[in-house]
Amino acid sequence: MANTFLILQLVAVFTVVSLSLLGSFFIVFANLMEFRSSGVLQTGDLIITCLALSNGLTDVGQVPWFLVYILNLCNNTGEDLYKATDFLNTFFNKASSWFTAWLCLFYCVKIVKVNWRTFLKLKRRISSVVKVLIVVTLVGCLALSLPIIFFIQLQSNITSISAQCKNYYINENNSHVYASFLSFFTSFLPLAIMLVSCMMIVTFLCKHSRKMSKNTNSISGPLRNGPVAVAKMITSLIVLYVLCTGTVFALNSLVVLEGNVMVFISLSCSVYSAGCSMILIIGTVKLREKCRGVCCRGNRTEKPKHSHSSERKS
Repeated sequence: MANTFLILQLVAVFTVVSLSLLGSFFIVFANLMEFRSSGVLQTGDLIITCLALSNGLTDVGQVPWFLVYILNLCNNTGEDLYKATDFLNTFFNKASSWFTAWLCLFYCVKIVKVNWRTFLKLKRRISSVVKVLIVVTLVGCLALSLPIIFFIQLQSNITSISAQCKNYYINENNSHVYASFLSFFTSFLPLAIMLVSCMMIVTFLCKHSRKMSKNTNSISGPLRNGPVAVAKMITSLIVLYVLCTGTVFALNSLVVLEGNVMVFISLSCSVYSAGCSMILIIGTVKLREKCRGVCCRGNRTEKPKHSHSSERKS
């Protein structure tokens, strides 16, 4: 029974991580090819690339952690591997949260039209502002994630290898303070920006649609459907973020993080990465067309093989 559950865990982890890596690095390579051909990467594409790259690198770090944690290999790797993987996973995962927030803010600035002086200045300088925000995000998440290595220590007084590999966090008051501090600045604060940006977009589109519906000569088509598609994509990202982050906080509320709880927490982060890449590919016109082109190209390469085999038979 234990071996069956172990196999199911590994299959679930492999499936989710594979989907996340495939989707995330497809987005990165697609945007890099766009930059290579045109020499310019649009501001929105830059944020999406950073988001996809952070999600992909999170799952790259998740792979060795899952193997060591589930298979109880910590005696072979030592606590240094836990320090490295937990630091990198925390850094890239928290950066992903902020990149999602900046993506929502970017589309809010691009879509919403108001006469606020600060908002108009931000709209004119959004390209340079986003670059600064990306640098600040990386530096800030690096500083916030680094202290996690000081709360990781293998318990040498525990005889069970499984318990030693799964209970490697020091349970002190300082660790709870750090966890609360980290959660506020890298989970709740980005969520607040996401929600405010989304509400502003939805409110603006609702008011705009009412004005357009009163005008019989209103334009319907890409000019109107584009912002609506963006609003759907952002709403989907926020819903996914709330579900996965809520799951992590619900599991973190347990008194002791041991056994399968840590696996489910890490798996929730991988589910967010996989779902995020799918939402971005479906919700972005360029990525959707490139994905469709890759799939169609694969179907075309298969057809000649069948035609050659049919000719040989005849």
